[in-house]
Amino acid sequence: MAYDWGAVSSSSDLIQNLLRKSAVYGPVIALIGIYVVFSIVTDRFLTYRNQLNILRQVSIIGILAIGVTFAILCAEIDLSIAQMTEFTGVLIAALATGMYYSTTVPVPIAVLIGLGAGVSVGAIAGYITSRFDVPSFMSTLAVLFLADGLSLIVSDGRPIGGIPDSLQVIGRESVAGVPLIVLFFLSLLVVSQLILSYTRFGLYIYAVGGDRQAARLMGINVMRIRFAVLVISAAFTVFAAIALIGRIGSANPNMGSGLLLPPIAAVILGGTNLFGGEGNMIGTLVGVLILGSLANGLNLVGVGPSGQLVAQGIILMIAVLMNVFARG
Repeated sequence: MAYDWGAVSSSSDLIQNLLRKSAVYGPVIALIGIYVVFSIVTDRFLTYRNQLNILRQVSIIGILAIGVTFAILCAEIDLSIAQMTEFTGVLIAALATGMYYSTTVPVPIAVLIGLGAGVSVGAIAGYITSRFDVPSFMSTLAVLFLADGLSLIVSDGRPIGGIPDSLQVIGRESVAGVPLIVLFFLSLLVVSQLILSYTRFGLYIYAVGGDRQAARLMGINVMRIRFAVLVISAAFTVFAAIALIGRIGSANPNMGSGLLLPPIAAVILGGTNLFGGEGNMIGTLVGVLILGSLANGLNLVGVGPSGQLVAQGIILMIAVLMNVFARG
């Protein structure tokens, strides 16, 4: 029996093409599906108030996800985001409340110091990764422990209260009924997408993530781009820390608990290629909303935290498989 290898090859190409399209449009279809299902199941889901609540709940994860998107697009990863959020958060709070020497530092100065500290620690991981070609998985894992220890040292292992009102504005205030934390998140997302779409730096990120060797032959400073994306990811942990302080009204060395995996999961759910070179911030927004709307909808219908985790795990596994298969 003779096989029509041309037909087999054509079918394989068709399947591959479908998988690529599913990686692009799948997240949006999944999000629409979630909204349709929960809108039918409960009349409380699609209300304006609940939608604002979802956006408020996902904003901190979303801010961290934006920073991680830069890294993943460049075929890197940052495992230190949760602990970096803790470290920079307690540092800013300690300075602003006068925890040291009973002398308060003006909030803008405290924020700048926190940003400088976060960027400096992120630069350590960026330098080790780019200069010595150490996988970012390992360099940021080392920074995870470093930042965790620093947060305990800075806070003396206890919560920091008495946060100035001006440091809580982003996390608590609203503008025209819209939480400021939501506007902060969306503003960062828009600016980040503009950087990716309309700057040479954004183009270089895609080039390095898509094919590092080819990017080097094109004259792109690959080392500088790899360094920069990890520094950017660290900077976004400071933005997340400021928002989180406002949300909870205090700072403590454990406030980043649970903030490592959801941002990375959101980026993957949004269709960003695990191996770099493909994706955007709009996809990250979709991924964040998938996580947020799924958890919110399941909560409204009475599914507990354990069931929510199972559902999120299943959806993430499907997204990962689609991501890998689409890569071919």
